[in-house]
Amino acid sequence: MNLAETGGFSSSELIAQAQALTLTSINLHDAVSIGKSTARIAELKKLPVSIEVRIGSWCVYHISLEGSSEGHDSWIDRKSAVVEHSKNASLLELVLCEEQNISWYDKNGLSENEFAANGGAIPLKLHDSTLGGVLIVSGLAGPDDHRLAVAGLQAFVSER
Repeated sequence: MNLAETGGFSSSELIAQAQALTLTSINLHDAVSIGKSTARIAELKKLPVSIEVRIGSWCVYHISLEGSSEGHDSWIDRKSAVVEHSKNASLLELVLCEEQNISWYDKNGLSENEFAANGGAIPLKLHDSTLGGVLIVSGLAGPDDHRLAVAGLQAFVSER
């Protein structure tokens, strides 16, 4: 397993994390609040990231913080595409394939030009397993993007 890419996460750990972060519902106000919660954490830590929240294909929140770059937008699109395809966190998809010693792109027959199986995009899942949206962070190493996204969603859930 490539620890630089996966951050030492296991699939069982990421699955448990996702189950703990399901939502009862999500609306536009919630989606924006999730983005703002994530941005507050990033700003406090002075992280050079871009953050986006989508409901379906609709971008309902986007911010690029000091030090981020326009290249993050491509990563955001590609990471989000992994979540839309799999309904799982982009890091979970990478870890599952690393544990099986296979390429995510080969397994799914998809292109790295359109998909990024790398940490940073997490599904905003409802208790009934419906995909309500996607929170995406880009700008750090994949596992750190994932950690920030999870922290932002955890902050939102704790503020509810």
